Amino acid sequence: MEKNKKEERKQVKINLKRTWNYIKLAKGNLVYYVVVSIIEAIISILLPIVSAKIILNMTDGLFLQLILTGLVVLFLHSIVRLISFFKTVFYKRIFNVTIEAMKMDLTKAILDLEIRELDNSNSGLFINRINKDTEDIAGVFMEFAYWISYIISNMGVLVTIFILNKYMFVFSLITTLTCYFIHRKKVNKMYKIQKKLRSLSEDVTSLSTEVIRGIRDIKVLNASDVVLSSMGKRINDVLDERSKLINNRNLFDILDSIVKNVFSFLFLVLGVYLCSKNLLTIPVFVILYNYLNKVYGLLNGIANLSEYLKTFALSSSRIYEIIYNEEFKKEEFGDKHIDKIIGNIEFKNVSFEYNDNVSVLKKLNLKIKENETVAIVGKSGAGKTTLFSLMSYLYKPTKGKILIDGIDISKLDRGSIRDNISIITQNPYIFNFSIKENLLLTSPDATDDEIKNACKIASLDEFIETLPDGYDTVVGEGGVTLSGGQRQRLAIARALLMKTKIILFDEATSALDNDTQANIQESIKHMKGDFTIVIVAHRLSTIKDADRILVLDDGAIVQEGTHKQLMKSSTLYKNLYKKENNE
Repeated sequence: MEKNKKEERKQVKINLKRTWNYIKLAKGNLVYYVVVSIIEAIISILLPIVSAKIILNMTDGLFLQLILTGLVVLFLHSIVRLISFFKTVFYKRIFNVTIEAMKMDLTKAILDLEIRELDNSNSGLFINRINKDTEDIAGVFMEFAYWISYIISNMGVLVTIFILNKYMFVFSLITTLTCYFIHRKKVNKMYKIQKKLRSLSEDVTSLSTEVIRGIRDIKVLNASDVVLSSMGKRINDVLDERSKLINNRNLFDILDSIVKNVFSFLFLVLGVYLCSKNLLTIPVFVILYNYLNKVYGLLNGIANLSEYLKTFALSSSRIYEIIYNEEFKKEEFGDKHIDKIIGNIEFKNVSFEYNDNVSVLKKLNLKIKENETVAIVGKSGAGKTTLFSLMSYLYKPTKGKILIDGIDISKLDRGSIRDNISIITQNPYIFNFSIKENLLLTSPDATDDEIKNACKIASLDEFIETLPDGYDTVVGEGGVTLSGGQRQRLAIARALLMKTKIILFDEATSALDNDTQANIQESIKHMKGDFTIVIVAHRLSTIKDADRILVLDDGAIVQEGTHKQLMKSSTLYKNLYKKENNE
């Protein structure tokens, strides 16, 4: 238990240093913030003393001095308000710089994660951490800095009390320590509840995202009641935990208030006793009484510091475990760079298993030559899509090697792989941008002529010309205003603009009508001979013209040949073809 706490404290220190690297990006505003905080701390020590003099001047009938002292108090309060304004300005600037840098680093880190990590985590986890935890950590760090300066200034108050009266100092110290232990208990309790609350909130965010993205299927399946029931349960879980948080906080606040009121009463009793014994003068008692709120301010500062430190520990661990690869694995690439690959692909004794140790590919050997069009067919679950994920290095083989132009793919850097291999999936993601902006995502420097030529090869140009805004037409989230075939062809055009030598079609026509399928086939014909094309297809009619067709079964290639050859030699291929054509 003690070891765990020690590790926790060590991790918090590390995360504070990491956050400081973001905060200091706004070092100019940070300097200003520190300067005005120091001025504020000095004034906070002086104000009670000067304020007490007003009462003393009134008691002694020194009215001119009373007015002058009042002016000083007015001036100091005005300075404090002005400082508060500037602190807010500097705080916002520091916060904005910090949050931007942190969100960018976190987003980049998420983009660099292994696909396995994304497969095993819900989207709400990442959305919450980008949107909420980054803001919490940036805000908490600044609050942390504020309360440290606040505590330091109020520590000066304790020193002043010590100088004025030792008895009152001992009493104030006992008050501070008692309230501190109450707050510490509160913070530890809150931390446990908040940790669970964050996890439950991620589940709600994740389901909300899925509901929005899958709303059409939910309507068609008439699954609204089931979805609402699931959402309601998750929301209730969050609300229950939040209620628990609020109730516990309120109970501790009541206890805190009672304790402070008791100590305030005891302070008066002690003051009266000391004055009666000539151990304390009335003027000093008035000054000390004015300092009482400052003592409680010190308590609040310590309490808030503890609470913010716990919140910081929670939020920072959730962010930095992604950025610094402490919990989630990132993609690893080699350092060998190739600008343009030739297009040869080879699998050498490749085996692959998912996390549940289910074998998908078994010692698979495969060679695809440059500019060759190869199709891969097989029953569902045979491993066809897995082959593509391995070719594009989204997954690493469990055993064996994958070679691109004779080079082990694990030795190549990111650019050599991702700039030379593109995948067109059954449901390519189209962003809520214009058609042109979607195309420029992969090739920001592409000219208008290059864009039009890519769309022409992809058999998309005629459709685009019919749109009122042409290439500037916004297509909606997920390309909702486009048909399935149009999204496919836009994805093909996007791949062509990337000018990748290897293009992978993953079930690209399985959900399309015959006319759209014919258009996609025509697009592939335009590319044949200029690219290494690999096609995974359920519809065998779409791959009749492939140079070679590989039959995959139970994670291994069992036969290969042209369509005519396989119809004669492969029972599995022949059965698949007949089943498709209802023969």
